[in-house]
Amino acid sequence: MTVPADIERFIARRFKASDVEEALALVQSATIHDGSPAGSRLVRCAVVASRASIERLRREIELLRQDYRDVIVAGEYVSKGGQLVKAHNFNEPIADEV
Repeated sequence: MTVPADIERFIARRFKASDVEEALALVQSATIHDGSPAGSRLVRCAVVASRASIERLRREIELLRQDYRDVIVAGEYVSKGGQLVKAHNFNEPIADEV
């Protein structure tokens, strides 16, 4: 997968400089359960859900291979009053303020 510019910027902005190269490599190699490349939406969800932790990004990328829906929930939704509420739409590029 060619990493979209918004994801590259997000990684450069949020991850430690020493983790940027690995984070980009993880994103480039991300796949889903059937072995096909993870799309931009799923990768955006994974990097946001990682909260700039390379360890957590590894887990989110692995979770894409098991059940990508969990990664979507972790990246796009927040819990409010015990309910999941959609906070982001990562079909669109990641906004600079995220």
